Amino acid sequence: MDSNYINYFNEFEREYEVLKNVSDDVLTVSLEIIHYIEKKLKEMFKWLKKHVFKTLQEEIYFFKELKPRMVSKLLYYKELLNLESSLPPSKKNKRKHYDELLSKIHQYVVSNKEFYQYYRSRTTVKDEDFFVRRSYKNIVRDDCCLINFDSKLCTSHDFNVAIIIANDMFTIYLENKLDELNGNITTKYIPTNNKITWTGTKIEMAEMIYGLYYKKMLNGGNIDIKEIAGVFSIAFNIDFDEKTLYRCLQDIKKRYPINGIFLQDLSDVANNKFRGEDF
Repeated sequence: MDSNYINYFNEFEREYEVLKNVSDDVLTVSLEIIHYIEKKLKEMFKWLKKHVFKTLQEEIYFFKELKPRMVSKLLYYKELLNLESSLPPSKKNKRKHYDELLSKIHQYVVSNKEFYQYYRSRTTVKDEDFFVRRSYKNIVRDDCCLINFDSKLCTSHDFNVAIIIANDMFTIYLENKLDELNGNITTKYIPTNNKITWTGTKIEMAEMIYGLYYKKMLNGGNIDIKEIAGVFSIAFNIDFDEKTLYRCLQDIKKRYPINGIFLQDLSDVANNKFRGEDF
C-alpha cells in the first residue's frame, strides 16, 4: 500500500462489492471475502509498521473510520460462516438460534455501553486516547488483552469500532432471517422477458436510484423512492426490494471521502468519453 491509502480503501470497497455477488451461496461468498480481507490486512499491516501519519487527525481518521470498516467485514463474514455452517434444521430451532445471537449482541452493547454511547454520538473529545497509537502499554488503564497487541498496528479502541459495525450488519442479517421464518418478506420483483439486465452491483444501483431521487429527476420529485426501486427492479431484471435499498444506503453513508463511488466513476468515464469521442 502506498501513502495514498484513501484510494487503497476505496479500491477495497469496490472489490468487496464484486465478491458479495460471486455466488448465491452464503458459505461460498463468506469464504471468498474472508480470504480476500485476510490478504488485504496483511498488506495493510506491513504498511502500518513503517508508516508515520502526518497529523493526529489523519491517524485518528485511519483508526476510527478506515481500518474498522475493513476489519468489521472480516468479523461479520466469520460470524456468517459460523452461523450458516452450524444452523439447526427445524424452523423452531433456527428461530431460537437467531434470537440467542441477537441477545448476545445486545449483551455486548450493555457491557460496553459507555464506548457505544461515545461512538454513536460521533463525539471526538477522547479520540486521541482511543484512536492514536501508543508506543507503551498502560497496564492500569488498558484492557489486559492489549498487552500482546502490536502497538504499530492498532490503537486501544479501533477493534471495538469494528465490532460495533459488524454487530450492526449481523443484526440486520438475523432480523431478515427471522422475517423470512415469520413470513414477513414481501417481494415486489417481477421477472420479465426484458433482455436488458443490470450487471453492476446492487449498491451501485442504489447510488443511481438515490442520485435520481435526490436530484428530483423523476416526476419532478413527486415519487417515493420505493417506487423508483420497483421500476429499476423490473426494468433491469434484478431483485431489489426496500430492505436491500436501505441496507445499501447504510453502506454508502459509511464511505469516505466519496460516498457515491459509482456515480463518481460514472461521471469520470462519461467525461473522458465526451472529450475523446467524435459526434
